[in-house]
Amino acid sequence: MTTKDEKPRGTLNVQPTVNYETVLGDYKRNEQMIMSKLDQIQKNANKKGDKGMNAAVEATEEIRKWEEHMWDHDKLYQKFHTSRETGLANDKAQALLKELGENALTEKKATPWYMLLLKEFTGFFALLLWFGGILCFIGYAMDSSSEDNLFLGIVLCVVVLITGIFSYQQTSKAASLMADFKNFIPKEAMCCRDGKWDKIPASSLVPGDIIKLNGGDNVPADCILHTAVEMKVNNASLTGESEDLLRVVDSKTSNIFESPNVAFFGTMCTAGKGEGMVFKTGDSTVIGRIAGLATSADSAQTTLSKEIERFITFISIVAITLGVIFFILGLIIGYPIITDVIFAIGIIVANVPEGLLVTVTVALALTARRMADKFVLVKNLEAVETLGSTSCICSDKTGTLTQNRMTVSQLFFNGSVVDAGVNWEIFKRLEEKEKAKGEQGNVKNLAHPAYDTNDGVFRTLIETIALGTVSYFSYTPKEDDIRLAVAKEMKISAKKIPKDVTRQSDPAMFERLEKQKSLLIQAEEDRPYIKRNVEGDASETGLLKFVQPLLMGGKYGCYGVEDGIAGLRAKHPCALNSDGQDAMIPFSSDIKFNLVIRDMNTANTTPSTADDNMFVFLKGAPERVINRCSTMLTGADGQEITITSDTLKDIEAANKRFGGNGERVLAFARFKLDPSHYNKKNGDLKGYPFDVRGWKSWKDVK
Repeated sequence: MTTKDEKPRGTLNVQPTVNYETVLGDYKRNEQMIMSKLDQIQKNANKKGDKGMNAAVEATEEIRKWEEHMWDHDKLYQKFHTSRETGLANDKAQALLKELGENALTEKKATPWYMLLLKEFTGFFALLLWFGGILCFIGYAMDSSSEDNLFLGIVLCVVVLITGIFSYQQTSKAASLMADFKNFIPKEAMCCRDGKWDKIPASSLVPGDIIKLNGGDNVPADCILHTAVEMKVNNASLTGESEDLLRVVDSKTSNIFESPNVAFFGTMCTAGKGEGMVFKTGDSTVIGRIAGLATSADSAQTTLSKEIERFITFISIVAITLGVIFFILGLIIGYPIITDVIFAIGIIVANVPEGLLVTVTVALALTARRMADKFVLVKNLEAVETLGSTSCICSDKTGTLTQNRMTVSQLFFNGSVVDAGVNWEIFKRLEEKEKAKGEQGNVKNLAHPAYDTNDGVFRTLIETIALGTVSYFSYTPKEDDIRLAVAKEMKISAKKIPKDVTRQSDPAMFERLEKQKSLLIQAEEDRPYIKRNVEGDASETGLLKFVQPLLMGGKYGCYGVEDGIAGLRAKHPCALNSDGQDAMIPFSSDIKFNLVIRDMNTANTTPSTADDNMFVFLKGAPERVINRCSTMLTGADGQEITITSDTLKDIEAANKRFGGNGERVLAFARFKLDPSHYNKKNGDLKGYPFDVRGWKSWKDVK
C-alpha cells in the first residue's frame, strides 16, 4: 500500500531488498563524502568568519560527539559525582551552580525600539532624502518669494517619516527569538538532593541532579533516564517531529537525537512518568546551543539593499557634480551668488528620486502581506527580494513544506492498481445531498469510489489495516482553543480570560469554559472522519480516516462493524508478552516496519484451526514486508496463491509507480499462527510466551 504526504495509499506489495540495499549503500557512501566536504568548507569559512558565530557553530557540531547517554549507569553516576538514590549533595550542587551558572538561556542584548526606529530614518536612501529636504529649506530661506522649495522639503521629510514608520511596524511584528526559547523552561522541577525529594527552581538545576518527570511536565534540562514507565515525550519544539516518542531506558543509539533513553530540555513529557539524571544545563543543552547559533547569526546586507545603495551613490555623485558645475558656471557668467546657490540646490534636489523609497517599500510590503496570507512571516521587508532571487532552498519536507497530513490515494491488490482518492463517507454524504434534491439531483456526476466494497481481498485489506495499526481517533480541546471560544462568545479578547480558572476562584467563568469544552468535543464528533483528529503517526492517520468509514455501519458506513476500528480492535485484542505487555513491535527506522499479534477469536481458548487462533499483522516498507511473504491473496474470495517471479514483477512495477509519484508506499501482511505451537492461555495452561519486546537482539530482524 502506498501513502503520500497529503495523499497516502494502500498496497500489498514491494520491490526486492537487493536493489534497495544497494541503492541505500551508495547513498550512504555519497552522503559521507558530501558531509566531509561540507565540514572542510565550514572549517575554511570559520577561519575568516565572525568568532561568535564560529563558536556557536562549533558548539552545535559537538552535539554529535556526545557519548554520556551511551555509558552504563554506574559510570554515569561516578563521572557526575551523584547517586541515583540520594542525588547530589546540596553543597556540591551549590558549588556547581556558582561555577556553571543558572540553568537558563543567555539572552542576546536586544536593541531598544527607539534605536530600531531611528535606524529606519537613517538608512542610506533616507539620508539622501533628508539631505534633499534640508537643501530645499535652505533654498526657501535664501529666496522666500516662491514656496515651491518649502513644499518640496516638507514632502521629502514626510516621505521619509511615513516609509520609516511603515518599515519599522513590519519589522517589529516578528517576535523575539529568545523570548520563544524562554517559554520552554518550567519554573520548578522535582529534584532529589541529599536523599530528599523537593521542588526547586528549575533555574538552579546542575549536572548530576536527579529529577522526576510526569505527564504534562516540560523537561527542565537535558537528562539521561534511568526509569521510564510508559513515558512519552514530544520533541516537536526541537526536531519538528509531531509524533510522541516512547522513552526506553535500556535502548541506546549513538545518535543522541534518536536515543530513546534521553529527554531534552524544551520538550514535553506527554504521558507516563520517569526519572533521570541531568547532564546538560542552560546554554550547554541541545536547544541552548541551537538558540546560541540562531542569536549569533548577524544579518548580512541583502541583495536589494546593496543595489539601492549603489544606485543612490551613483545618483548622489551625479547630482552633486551637476550642482557644483552649474554653480561654477553661474559664477563665471556673472549671476548673483544667491541665484547660483538656489539653482545648484534645485539641480541636486531634482536628481533625488523621492518616489523610489515609497515605491520599493510599498511593493515589498504588498508582497509581505500576500506571504502572510500563506502563513509566512517576513521579519525584514528586504528579505522578500532576497527570497525572489534565491535559486535553491534546503528544507525539511514533512510538516514544513507540507502540512504533515496524509490521505490514502491508491491501492494495489488482486494484481492491479485501484484509485482510492474518494473517501467512502464523503461520497455517501454527497450522494445523500443529491438524492434529497429529488429530480434536480444528479448522483451520476459525483466522483464514485473505484474500489469494490464487495471484493473479499479489499475487505481483508481494510481489516488488516485496522488491526495492523495502533493510532486512534481522539480529541481533547486545548486550553487556548477553549479560552478563544469563550472570548468569542463574550466578544472580548482572549487575553482577558485568566488561566487556571477553578470552580472556587471564578464559578461563572469555570462553567463557561466547561460548556465550551463540551461544545468543541461535540463539534468534533459531528465532523466527517476525514477531518477528525487522530493521535499517532501521520501515515496511520491517513489510513484510519480511509478505513473507519468503510468499517462503520449506519447510512455513511459500509461493513457495519460496531464502533469501527476501535470495535474491531476490541474484538481482536493484542496478545500478551511474557511480561504482560502487548505483543507488538513499534515502528522503527532501523527495521522499517511494525508488528502486532492479535487474538482472532477470544471466545475459543483451545482453537483447533489457525483461523481461530492468533494472527501476526505486519505493516511497513514494501521491501521489508514482501521478503517475509510466500503467498498473497487474490480473487473475489481471497484465495491464497504462491508469490512467483511474475507476481513479484507486478508488485515491483506498482511500487516503482507509486514511488515515482512521490508517494509513501506501505505494504501489509498477516500470518496465521499454528495453535498446536502458539497456544492461548486456558485456565492453568499458560499461553505461548511471546517476547517481541527484545526484538533488537534478533539477528535477522531486518
